[in-house]
Amino acid sequence: MNHPELFVKALEERVSIAGDEVDVSLKYLGEEGFKPRRILDLNCGIGRHSIELGKRGINVLGTDLSPCYIQIAKKRAKSHHANDKVRFKVADMRRIGSVLATEKFDGIINLLTSFGYYDDKTNADILRQCCSLVQSKGFFALEIANRDWIVKNFQPQGISRYENLILLEDRTFDAKTSRTGTTWTYLVQKNDKNFVLEKQVTIDTRLWSLHELIDIFEKTGWRFKAVYPGFGRQQGDVPPTELQRLFFIAMKPALGKKHVA
Repeated sequence: MNHPELFVKALEERVSIAGDEVDVSLKYLGEEGFKPRRILDLNCGIGRHSIELGKRGINVLGTDLSPCYIQIAKKRAKSHHANDKVRFKVADMRRIGSVLATEKFDGIINLLTSFGYYDDKTNADILRQCCSLVQSKGFFALEIANRDWIVKNFQPQGISRYENLILLEDRTFDAKTSRTGTTWTYLVQKNDKNFVLEKQVTIDTRLWSLHELIDIFEKTGWRFKAVYPGFGRQQGDVPPTELQRLFFIAMKPALGKKHVA
């Protein structure tokens, strides 16, 4: 993301609920038989979930493309006395396999629509690399916006307020490519009455329906395991097509066992 420092306030606003999100994640994983001791938090941002996982006794490596985020994450880990469990590293997810070639994890988490920034070929290659980093019978847990919900409930504009910052969102959605484009306009408060334009940032993201997620994962070495409601206030007794967000779990098949999609 260009100018990641502008999004820090939005991430900091969610620090207070990171513990709840981690508890939900571990509950879902536990229901599928996963009891991880070592996790890669891919695109960890400022380390909200990494640190909460560390507090629960799990060893975590958090990676992110932004040196700004990683610097903040390291400072937060130190202040939370989590350095014995949590490490952070600047890494491009497009080269995650080579950057972490000597590492091995029980599973990988990627939370809050932090996947899908690239074209389909690159997105698939990232998943393939991730599969090489996980132990046999390990997992990939993806929390992401649901394309099916977006199609039915698309909102072209949004506004959020963070202390001295207003964030305006202008969104587009292309149903043919399943990509959403978002332009964030940051307005910074200078005094009681005036806000000034700080920056505009545009990001383009691929979204998936459940069957599309199953397809891309199973073509890259994983096997579909389960899907649950994603973060936020969602009911668990509705079909996946009605969920605003998905918590998708894939498993790396046992060595010697090939899965045919």
